[in-house]
Amino acid sequence: MRLSISRIAPLLMGLTPAAFGVVTPSATAQPAPPGPALLGVSQSATAPTNPVAGTPSTKASRTARATSRALIMNVPSCGESDLQAAIGAVATVGGTVNLRRGCTYTLTDATPPNGDNGLPVIKNHVTINGYGDTITRAATAGNFRFFEVDGPNGNLTLNTLTLSNGHASSGLGNGRGGAIWLSGAGSALTLNNTNLVTNTADTFGGAVDNDNGAVSVNRSTLANNRANAGGAVFVSPFGGSGKATVDQSRITGNHASLLAGGIAAAVGTTVTLTSTRVTGNDVTGNNAQGGGIAQAGTVSLERSKVVGNTTTGANTQGGGIYNLSGTAKLTHDSLVSGNTANGRNSRGGGIFNTGGGTVALTRSPVTKNQALGTGANGGGIFNASGTVTPIDSPVYRNQPNNCGSPSTVPGCS
Repeated sequence: MRLSISRIAPLLMGLTPAAFGVVTPSATAQPAPPGPALLGVSQSATAPTNPVAGTPSTKASRTARATSRALIMNVPSCGESDLQAAIGAVATVGGTVNLRRGCTYTLTDATPPNGDNGLPVIKNHVTINGYGDTITRAATAGNFRFFEVDGPNGNLTLNTLTLSNGHASSGLGNGRGGAIWLSGAGSALTLNNTNLVTNTADTFGGAVDNDNGAVSVNRSTLANNRANAGGAVFVSPFGGSGKATVDQSRITGNHASLLAGGIAAAVGTTVTLTSTRVTGNDVTGNNAQGGGIAQAGTVSLERSKVVGNTTTGANTQGGGIYNLSGTAKLTHDSLVSGNTANGRNSRGGGIFNTGGGTVALTRSPVTKNQALGTGANGGGIFNASGTVTPIDSPVYRNQPNNCGSPSTVPGCS
């Protein structure tokens, strides 16, 4: 079932925390935040249906080498038609596409040629090998994302490649995944040395929207992407268990208008960050939540940094991390620093915890964060409801205070 933005909007803004069994204590009366509605994944009961993959051209098919295991396609030029044909040849049967070294492939279609997508829908195991190549949407083209990866067999690996300027607009149905959308259980995406930059989703996941699939990001960068929620990545379970692992990567300079400038993860999801930097992401608007990360599932950070992220507007919460009823674990010198919640009644410049959530900090400092504006509280950590446990984790040099007043964080003044 595809949803129009007119149907999504009431669910984004109209539900209160109580609708999800969540009560959020507050020092002052505030409008109901959008977080629970989004992180509760109330926008649809089932994953949307998907279009059929494109058909390869005769020319590109002649470049294929059949092997006993899979089809191998060598793209002969930097041309759009050759790219479409090569990917179309393997999209449903599986195989490998080798791009021509150093090409910029520019997609120019006025309307999406493959359903809502610029390239054929991936329904089998497909690897695309780039060699410093870029696939981009022309400024004069219609709005479309690049890839849709369908469950149960869709599995896409991108190597040494850049995707830029994709735009999943609400007019196409969902506005999900500005560059890539994973749809349904069994779908999988692996990014190796790959950059997703300046992509836009009108609803969820400026770079990637993962609905009940598995995403693996390795030595890659997701930068300057934009969405309503999850400026870089949105992970939702759709009744299953959406997962994302990010290793030695950067989530930087992404933007959201409601929730999670960097990564948004809903109830029932699992996100693991290892040696990764979540930096310079932002959410702007009243009730903004989670400048770097907003989550209601289980998120684990190991040797990772949440630095310089921002929420701006009245009643903002969690400049660095917003945890709603989920579990957030920070270990092995993960750092929360230089984040800001900026606006009247702002809370939790570094971390905001609510809905009975659990935040466990082990050897992970929270420092130099700020809650700014009239009535601001909890420059480092604000625990509205739940448990925050710092173990060998100093909380210091935050403004206007370290853990709110009065503090409910043990050992924190």
